[in-house]
Amino acid sequence: MRIGPQVQAALRPVSDGDEDMDAAVQRAESGRADLDGLIRTVADALTGGGDADLIHQATLQQFLWWRLPRAYPEEDWEGLVEAAHVLLDELGMARLAGIARSEETRKILGVWAIDDEDGAAAFRAAYGASGVEPPDTPDLAWGSYLEIDEVRALDAVERALGDALETGALVAGVPRWKAKAAAITTEVLTRPLDIPPGQTLAGMVTTERVAHWIRAARDPEHEAWRSGVANRLLNPVTARADPATAVAPVVWLLQLASAQGGAELTQSFSLARASVVEAAERFGWWDWPKAPRSEADVHQLGTVRDALTRLRLVRRRGRRLHTTAGGAELLADPAGLWSVVAAETEDGEDFTRMVAELVGLRLLRGRAEYNQLTTTILPILVAQGWPAGGGPITLNQVSSAVWKPLRWWLLLGAVDEQESTWDRETHRQVTPQAFTLTADGVQMVLAYMRSRAVAPRRRIWE
Repeated sequence: MRIGPQVQAALRPVSDGDEDMDAAVQRAESGRADLDGLIRTVADALTGGGDADLIHQATLQQFLWWRLPRAYPEEDWEGLVEAAHVLLDELGMARLAGIARSEETRKILGVWAIDDEDGAAAFRAAYGASGVEPPDTPDLAWGSYLEIDEVRALDAVERALGDALETGALVAGVPRWKAKAAAITTEVLTRPLDIPPGQTLAGMVTTERVAHWIRAARDPEHEAWRSGVANRLLNPVTARADPATAVAPVVWLLQLASAQGGAELTQSFSLARASVVEAAERFGWWDWPKAPRSEADVHQLGTVRDALTRLRLVRRRGRRLHTTAGGAELLADPAGLWSVVAAETEDGEDFTRMVAELVGLRLLRGRAEYNQLTTTILPILVAQGWPAGGGPITLNQVSSAVWKPLRWWLLLGAVDEQESTWDRETHRQVTPQAFTLTADGVQMVLAYMRSRAVAPRRRIWE
C-alpha cells in the first residue's frame, strides 16, 4: 500500500481550512442523525485530520474501494459510503459525491463482501480505468514504498489527472486516453519548481531514491562504491556514441528475426547454421579453424537469444524466430533498445543482478584483476546475507557468479579482457587476468547502476 492521508496531511501546512472542515462536518451531521459519528470518521479518513483541499478523486477512490473494505466491518460500509456522499455534497464537491454513491462503488464493495482477492482485483481494475492512477513514464516508474518527495510527486500527478477529468481535458476510456494521461504525468513531473529553484518533481524523486540506494548498502565498502557514482546517476544515462553499434549483436538478431518469415530454425529449434556462422564471424566469437556447427557452439549467441526471449522481444513460432511488437518498436528506437539492454544481465536472476552491480561498481573505479574481484565482492555478499544452498556463500561460488556479468559485457564490447600469462618452465603466472571497462562500457555500466538505484520499490497496490 502507498502512504496514507495522515502523512499527506503532514506534508501541507496547517491552515484555517481545518475550521471549515469542522463546520462542514457539523452541518452535514445536523440533518443526518442516522450517520452519527460516521461523517467525522470519513472526514478524518480522507484528510488525516486536515482540511478539505486534501480530498481529490484519487484519495476518495482509494478510501472507498480499497481502505474502507479492508479496515471497517462490513455492516458499516453502507453507512460510510452514504456519509462520504453527504460530506462531499456539503463541501460542494458534487462530482466526487456522485462517485461515492455510484453503482461502481456499490459493485466493488459487493465483490469485496464475497472475497478479498476478488475485491482487490476489482479495485485495481476500476482504479486503473478511472484515469487518476499515475502511469509510469520512461524516466519514473512508481513504487509502493514511498518517501516524502515521491509522495509529493504522486499527489501532484493524481491531482492533475483528477482536474483534467473534471474539465474534460482527459476522458478515461476513449482512444489514446492513456497517452494523454502519460503526457499530463510527464508535464507535472518535469515542470520546474519554485522551491527548490529549478528542480523538478522527477529530479527530487530520483535524488531521494539514489540516497536510499546508498543507505541500503550493508557493507562500508559497498556504500562507498555507491556513493562514488551517485552524482552520475541523477540524470538519464545515454550511450556514448551510436547506441545501435553499442548493442550490435542484439540489433543483428532482432533484424534477423524481423526479416520476412522470421529467422530459420533447425529441427531442434536452434538458429540455422548459416546464421550462427555469420554471427560468430561478425562479432569475433569463434577462434577455431573450423566454423561452428550449431548455436550450442557459440555461447554468446545463445546468451543474446535467451535475453531477448526473456525480455519478450523475440518469440518462436514453429521453426521460425520472430520479433514481437515490442521488439520491432525497440529495433526502430536504438536509444531505447540500448537502455533496455544496458539494464539487463546474462540471466536476469536477482543474485546475478547484485553481482553485476558489485562487479560494475568496482570496474568503474578502474582496472581489476579477476581474483581481486572475487575476494573483494565475497564479504559484501556475505554482509547482505546471500545464502548458497542453505549455507554461507563460498569463494568458488562467487568466482563462478562473477563470470556472468563479465561474459555479458564482453559480448557487448563493454569490457576489455587482459588474459593471464604463464611461465612455461615454472608454470607460474606472470601477469594476472584482468578487466577494464571500455569508454562505451562506462556508459553501459552507469546505465545499469541507474536502473538499480532509481528502480521503484515494489508496485502500487502490490
